[in-house]
Amino acid sequence: MPVIKSKNILVENWLNIARDKDTPSVHFRTAIENIGLLLFSEAITQAVSNNSKGLISRQDIKTPLKRTQVNFIDQKHIYLIPILRAGLGMLPGIKNLLPEAKVSHVGLYRNEFTLEPHWYLDKLPKKITKRSTFFILEPMLATGGTISEVLRRIIILGSVKIHVISALTTEKTKKLLEERFPPVYFHVAAIDPQLNQKGYIVPGLGDAGDRAFNL
Repeated sequence: MPVIKSKNILVENWLNIARDKDTPSVHFRTAIENIGLLLFSEAITQAVSNNSKGLISRQDIKTPLKRTQVNFIDQKHIYLIPILRAGLGMLPGIKNLLPEAKVSHVGLYRNEFTLEPHWYLDKLPKKITKRSTFFILEPMLATGGTISEVLRRIIILGSVKIHVISALTTEKTKKLLEERFPPVYFHVAAIDPQLNQKGYIVPGLGDAGDRAFNL
């Protein structure tokens, strides 16, 4: 599936706040949380459109005036996957929207010389159902190495209902991810031109994990 760049002006506004090197850590975290929240609203709308029976529960309720049938999101089939550390910055707002969704943490670090990802935490579920839908929270899709590792493990579980929420990627990584993972939707705030030699997105916003946690 394509990498989908948001057209929401609020997403652009908060991304630009996050980009500014003078934005203090507390406001950077707010920016990342709001970007995640806004992109998630677009992603779950897409997910429901693709798979309405899997994520929607039709229920009968009584308003102050009459009884009526309404739709609810069936949260027990939703997995939120923050990639440590930076993905934690996107989690609070989304979790507030869907408090009954499951949260599965995964942790990888990137070798600073080879830029290759290495696992240190895997709390992905062991079994899933056909209705299980995954939303991966990863503010930066730089080389594409980390997200590729996580996606491979989720796909091995049997899921094809996967959405990635990210602030930034690059033109080259966009093409790479679209070729590697055609069933996956990638929802991003912006697509920057390139990476530098250290694997940072340019102009980017720096190290999202360090900035979010004031390191």
